[in-house]
Amino acid sequence: MKAAVMFPNEERPRYTDFPEPLIQNDDEVLVRVKAVAIKHLDKSMASGKHYASVAPKGHGALIGGDGVCLLADGTRVYGMGVSGMLAEKAVIHKDRIVRLPESLDNATAAALPNAVIGAAMGLKFKANIHAEDVVLINGATGVTGRVAVQLAKYYVIATGRNQQSLEDLLSLGADEIISLKQTDEKFTAQLAAIHHATPIDIVIDYLWGHPAELILEVLKGRGMFTRPISY
Repeated sequence: MKAAVMFPNEERPRYTDFPEPLIQNDDEVLVRVKAVAIKHLDKSMASGKHYASVAPKGHGALIGGDGVCLLADGTRVYGMGVSGMLAEKAVIHKDRIVRLPESLDNATAAALPNAVIGAAMGLKFKANIHAEDVVLINGATGVTGRVAVQLAKYYVIATGRNQQSLEDLLSLGADEIISLKQTDEKFTAQLAAIHHATPIDIVIDYLWGHPAELILEVLKGRGMFTRPISY
């Protein structure tokens, strides 16, 4: 079969022939792959550079960890791969399958899970979000940030550098937008005014660095945090 294969000492995957995967136990199923979204983690794992990966051997390693597939009966699902996914066929876990609605195209279905999980994990499991929490999303103009805006929903404050993308977030559920391109003084003044009117409960930060320093400066108050905040 054809596949995208990472070889030792190469920066990019190579489109080439690769042995078809084999099912190892009853918890696995062989599928035909329709779409795969490649993330930085996938490339790092396949190249052997990630701390949890094994360096590719001479025959290389398949890239990709999840994607849209067809089961033997033609059912279209999103699945988590046992090994690499960016190939004509792959083996996936039977208990890590989600049936896809007809209205969702393959490319979108493959691309969304990483962003949704990245947003939902922080909001639900780290911050333990509740219905009336006010959420500040720092770096909301990226894909994961845009998803986080829609998940947080109740009262959302979004920051970002792209003004058009920031304004687009208003239609996705953001209540306030703050540009990171303005001066530090204007940024902190705007955030402080919003925080005073609608105290922030949760901060989801996709940027860190200097913007995070400014946010913490506003939230800490005069020498101490003025209210419990999940960051």
